[in-house]
Amino acid sequence: MNWVEIDKDTCYMCGICVTICPRCFSKSGNGIFASADEDTCNLCGHCVSLCPQDAIIHNKMNMDNFIPVKSTISFETSDFMKFVRERRSHRHFQDKDIPRADLERLIDICRYAPTGSNIQTVEILVIQNQKRMKALSDLAVDFFRDMLDSVERDVEHLQSEGKEVPGDLLLIHSMAEYRKRLVIARDSGLDPIFHQAPAVIIFHSPALTSTPKDNCVIAAHTMALTARTMGLESCYIGLFEGAFWGSHAIRDNLNLPDGHNVYSVLILGYPLFKFRTVIDRKEIMTRWE
Repeated sequence: MNWVEIDKDTCYMCGICVTICPRCFSKSGNGIFASADEDTCNLCGHCVSLCPQDAIIHNKMNMDNFIPVKSTISFETSDFMKFVRERRSHRHFQDKDIPRADLERLIDICRYAPTGSNIQTVEILVIQNQKRMKALSDLAVDFFRDMLDSVERDVEHLQSEGKEVPGDLLLIHSMAEYRKRLVIARDSGLDPIFHQAPAVIIFHSPALTSTPKDNCVIAAHTMALTARTMGLESCYIGLFEGAFWGSHAIRDNLNLPDGHNVYSVLILGYPLFKFRTVIDRKEIMTRWE
């Protein structure tokens, strides 16, 4: 079945579709022909969006969701840069639930974030139950505690035998005090992983796909920036993502689809504190060629 139809009455053969997608469109004689299927089309929708005559119909996409672009961007570059600079990592939140409708809007915007080869395989797990968050947080802390105990034993054993300690083992060992603080914080009644946020957003994807990590991070940051327009702030939780890779208990608890991994994690909520200034950062080392 051909996924794409061309309305011959409205098409005036401008050839834009052939230029942008020669895999699915071709020009021959006095006509343009479409041959789109799962082997040639990756559902990017560019053919429909760029056609000046609305002559292309894509049978695998929701044609009602191709909303006309009526105007150019209306905000100044300096305003957007200020908006980006004002984003901070927030770990303290008001005791206030996020409306389901707002979370659904944030999830919906993520599907418009780019993915490698337009694969669109990012999936999202939203956790709002505090007991469930606590259970996952405890599993993460337990993982780091057990891992560090093992690393310390390995380092001590190697050093006692006068052997060189591998660099990756030394790096983990150098972070031991920080990881130990997680256990101390947890034992004192705090949540050092999710910080008792109103919502935890876990971005996961099949591992065997195009750029799964990039896809999830881009979706997560799209959500994080959009959330700011709703008065919400966020923080990336790399600790939990790291624990996922080493903890079978966390994998079992999350019950993700087969072959899926966690590639980005956000906590989300209404901020308890307001930053008074933007923050300085190191200049990015750049090489021009």
